[in-house]
Amino acid sequence: MTSTTFDFVIVGGGSAGCVLAERLSRCGAYQVALLEAGGSGKSPFVTMPGGVAAMMHNKRLNWMLRSEDQHLRAGKGLYTPRGKGLGGSSAINAMIYTRGAPSDYEHWASVSSADWAWPQILERFKGLERNERGADAFHGDQGPLHVSDVEPFYEVSKRFIEAAVQAGIPHNRDFNGADLYGVGAFQFTIYKGERFGTRRAFLEPALERPNLTVFTNAQVERVTFKGQRADGVLIRKGSQHEHLKAEREVILSAGAFHSPQLLMLSGIGCPEELRRHGLVAVVERPAVGANLQEHVDVLVHYRNAQKDSLSLGPIGLSKLAGQTLKYLRTRDGALAHPPAEVGGFIRSHDNVDTPDLQLHLVPTRFDDSGYDLTAAFRHGFACHVCVLRPEARGRLYLHSKDVRTAPGFTYDFLQNREDRSALLSGVRQIREIMDQPAMAAHNGGEVLPGKTTSEEELLERIYRHCGLIYHPTSTCRMGNDKDAVVDAKLRVRGVEGLRVIDASIMPRVISGNTNAPTMVIADVGADFILADAAKVGT
Repeated sequence: MTSTTFDFVIVGGGSAGCVLAERLSRCGAYQVALLEAGGSGKSPFVTMPGGVAAMMHNKRLNWMLRSEDQHLRAGKGLYTPRGKGLGGSSAINAMIYTRGAPSDYEHWASVSSADWAWPQILERFKGLERNERGADAFHGDQGPLHVSDVEPFYEVSKRFIEAAVQAGIPHNRDFNGADLYGVGAFQFTIYKGERFGTRRAFLEPALERPNLTVFTNAQVERVTFKGQRADGVLIRKGSQHEHLKAEREVILSAGAFHSPQLLMLSGIGCPEELRRHGLVAVVERPAVGANLQEHVDVLVHYRNAQKDSLSLGPIGLSKLAGQTLKYLRTRDGALAHPPAEVGGFIRSHDNVDTPDLQLHLVPTRFDDSGYDLTAAFRHGFACHVCVLRPEARGRLYLHSKDVRTAPGFTYDFLQNREDRSALLSGVRQIREIMDQPAMAAHNGGEVLPGKTTSEEELLERIYRHCGLIYHPTSTCRMGNDKDAVVDAKLRVRGVEGLRVIDASIMPRVISGNTNAPTMVIADVGADFILADAAKVGT
């Protein structure tokens, strides 16, 4: 078996991994390896903002996971797309740029350290972004990440904002400004009509550095240890194995599913879980894989009386063909626009202070978190409503000690009264918006969940049709308590030389889309790593 030595070995070339690769290689003093189980992450559909649906079944770019919740979707569980390839989920997501609420980060700080408090985190967001609105108290314009306003393309998106205002919800022109509450157009990681994910923003500018080595199609099988210190990783490339040594640290940035899977395969996890698969424990850490959080979501479907939105029927496909040619020529038109152009943050009940529901309006219909596109063959539109701070806590577990076997997991959505009540409130508020005069020309009638005679019947339909909004977090929870997987500096508790730096460390999922916060987690984590490296070097 061959062996190569680096200072830092980063496992996972997604949103966190790309930021870490850039930050840790920037000074030139350290040899950095970035390992990605997928490929380059490049595709015409990745570049094209409107090409998201084409990646829902693309095994080259998508891990295509599915939960094992027996009580949801008639036992089918929930389809869970996750990015595979450089850029990770930033290469297949809807490109929405939101940060969550200040109170999210204050909660993180309360269970870890002041490094995670909102004033410090806000400066991180500002430092990373190059916002086309310019620099102000909430935005930066000197960072590597392009953040853009994209004028809504579909008429139903524009009418939705008007209707929500008619329903009494304020028009919010900046969800990353002073207040989260309201409806409006999102900002996006799009630049000049193209997706601008973390591969383009952070990794590509660093690829010319001689001290950064990127391995693609390199499946990490486990972290290796010398005593209680991580000293490298064992990788598989085809039928060959290689040991990459880490003189300073191994960093897991493989996301909320694969980072805890790798910890368990490396002997860090619940002792019963390890024994079940014949794995030798390096350190017992029962919370690895626990605390799984997501934004449970339901789509409220409507027929489109104007038939002017996105359809996969014969006429719709012919229009898409024309729009594809237009996009390839000019980087303009329908496919230069993201799938969810507008939305909002609202409150489930009057006693809620910070919005606890998020809306995403999409100019088409689909089911099963995008896996089932059958409904898109008919003219329609739909509005997501998701619970931003759910009480539900799921768990991830192993099905095999072979890393190539996907882990099992359950979300355990809708098992508690609070989440059910919030989601029902969201459906009622969507219906109120759709009944406003601004939506009259488009609203051809609700299809799903459909008119019901009782809340019990509505809940039963939600159980059959609920989904998620692609924000899994918290399976390697950060905290100062003895049960936390990583400490406030993201070091795995009980061992040395090993950190987890990705969305899995969130103590609680944030109140919004998770991609931008994941980049900030990596930026903060890079400072921790570099500070410790400087201490060792002195």
